[in-house]
Order: sequence, then structure tokens, then C-alpha cells
Amino acid sequence: MVKNKCFGQFIEEGDNASFFKILRKDDLSSEIVRMIPHDLVRSIPENSSSFKMVLKVPWGSSWPVKISKNPSFHYMEDRGWDQFVKDNALGENEHLTFTHEANMSFNVNIYESGGTEILRPRISANIASSSGLRKREARKNINKDVKEEEIESSSESSYPGLKTGGRLKKKKAEETEKSKKNMKKKKVDTGTSSLVPEFNLTIKRSHLMFLSIPTKFLGYMPKKTKTFKIHYLEGEEPWEVLYLVTDVQSRFSAGWSRFAKEIGLEVGDVCNFKLIKPKEMLLEISREETP
Repeated sequence: MVKNKCFGQFIEEGDNASFFKILRKDDLSSEIVRMIPHDLVRSIPENSSSFKMVLKVPWGSSWPVKISKNPSFHYMEDRGWDQFVKDNALGENEHLTFTHEANMSFNVNIYESGGTEILRPRISANIASSSGLRKREARKNINKDVKEEEIESSSESSYPGLKTGGRLKKKKAEETEKSKKNMKKKKVDTGTSSLVPEFNLTIKRSHLMFLSIPTKFLGYMPKKTKTFKIHYLEGEEPWEVLYLVTDVQSRFSAGWSRFAKEIGLEVGDVCNFKLIKPKEMLLEISREETP
């Protein structure tokens, strides 16, 4: 880390932009403390920036924080920032570094006043209690995104000129017809049998933003844009994501990236998707254990 005496100054190391803050109890909630350096905002490509950011710590927890702007600078809104500070019991002269990873996602390293890095939650009970609240809030945001994209998708289908050309439509129709024929050849039990439709996928970086359904599996999927439920952990409510159908591809779209962040999905994870109901999937993840 580059040493710099200027509070919150923008630092650039290699391809990753970063800045730092020192947190004291008397000014935790001020806009100056929550300020995002102007040079950092300018260094992020326009297609990567948004009005929100995600703060991630080494043990896997993350906090979504909205961004606002006053006449002088951008800053993190107090609601998300205060939750991050509370969950990590900050305010005792901790030194924080914020390193931009991608798409307004920041890796946050926390150092105590003596210089020791914090690598595990300080207040595990508080983290656990707030986790459920964050998940419920995330689900609300996902549902909102899903509904918005459903409206956009419906509007797009009302104006055929917005879609791609006739050759792509013809190709899509041929693939759909072929999938139907393949489905007739297979006998699939959609109950509790092990013969439910399923596919495996190794996660790539692009899959953290949206997830395209393999062509060979499209015969089992809806032919129009629908809201899907994804079951992940037993005993928890399913997550809602939008299954978007276009002339080019069919994919999990709105809600998927938030879901991937919330469950800690990483590049290299092997995912098994089972279609347990016409619009519901069960997701199982296997990871290689580090020796």
C-alpha cells in the first residue's frame, strides 16, 4: 500500500484505483468522511459506474451503499455507510483502504490503530442478525429490478423494430422447434425423481453479471420472459430473478448479479441447476477445497 498523509486521497496501483480513510467516532457520519475522491470517480469507466457501490471485506460479507452528489463531491449515503460501520464496530481510529475491483465493487481492508489487519468479524452476533435484514432488503431490491426489466421487456416486444433481424428470429424458431422434438424423445419426471432436468456450469467472470442458459437446455425453459425462483439454502426463502428471453439468447438477468454477490459466487465454482418446477430451480454449488 502506498503511504500518503492526505486523508482519503486517491491512490492508483497498477490497474486498480483505491483510496483510504481513518475513522474516528466524532466524525463517522459526516459527508467528508463518506466522501469518494473525485479522481477515483473520474477514473472509473462510465459503463462501470452507477449510483451505488458494494463494500466487501476479506471474510466474505458485503454491504450495498448508495451514492449521492453534492455541489462539490460524491459521497456514500449514510444509511448503507452507517450499517457498514455498525456491523464492523468501527470508530476507534481504524485505517481503511478501499480498492476498486470492478463495477463499483470495492474490497475493503480494515486495520486497527496499531496496524493489525482485521481478518474476521469483530461482532459475529451483530453480523448474523444484520445478515438476515440485508438479505430481506436485497430480495426487495431484486424484486424491484425484476419487475422493471419485465416492463422493459414487454415494451420491447411491442416494438419489433427494436429487436434483431429476421435471420436471427428464424434461427431462434428453428432451435426452439428442435428443442421441442428432443423433449418428446425424453421421459422426464418433474417430481422427486433424480431424473429432473438439470445442467452443470463452471462460473466465469461474465456469469457474475448474468447467466446464459445452455442452448441444449432451452427445451425445458419457458418460451417467454418470466420471473424465476431460485432455491439455494434449505429453510430460506427462494430468490427471484428475471429469466429474459430474446432473439439472441435466454438468460437470468435482473436480480441475478445481486443474488450471485449475496451468496458469494466466485469464478471457478461448479454450479448444478435443477428445474424442480416450471419456473423454479434448485442451485447447488461445489468448490475445490484449498489444501
